[in-house]
Amino acid sequence: MDTITLQTKQDLDIFVNPRRQSILRCLRIAGEPMTPKQIADQIGISASSVQHHIGKLLSIGVVELSRTESIHGITARFYRLVPKSISIGLGVHAENQEQRIAVLENTMAQLLSGFTEYCVHKLPDANPAEQHGDMLSGLLYLEPDKARELYAIIQSFIQTHETKTAGSSAWEFALIAYPVQKEQA
Repeated sequence: MDTITLQTKQDLDIFVNPRRQSILRCLRIAGEPMTPKQIADQIGISASSVQHHIGKLLSIGVVELSRTESIHGITARFYRLVPKSISIGLGVHAENQEQRIAVLENTMAQLLSGFTEYCVHKLPDANPAEQHGDMLSGLLYLEPDKARELYAIIQSFIQTHETKTAGSSAWEFALIAYPVQKEQA
């Protein structure tokens, strides 16, 4: 799968905006093209505001116009996420590191908030026979080739399951893995 790497301060500022992140999340969860009105109804802002933010997201190439449809004489525009991974360029581009860290922190805060909400409000009522998600943490000892192999396995799995299919449901995730520097005594 192709990757869009956000390189400029302007690209990062467009991407990090909380409203735009909400729009991207809404499109990801829906798994299908949506109109600004449909998105607005989901996230609780005006359709004109959604249209403004979609224009910004179009400018950095993370969403695209999927199709237009005439509905009661009005042309409805349906937008979708581009079928590409989005990289904020951590570790690749030294410039604009503050914006890259802001994107990272905002993304992790949103995921942690969603997971916490799930644990507090939905997990107690869940069916014990179903998989409910979890947080796994720990330490692995990997040789460089094994670290590349793990990353390739994860990337392949993600790419295979990025598209909504019949019977599937949306799962949000965050995977963070990095080599730990040995502490100095």
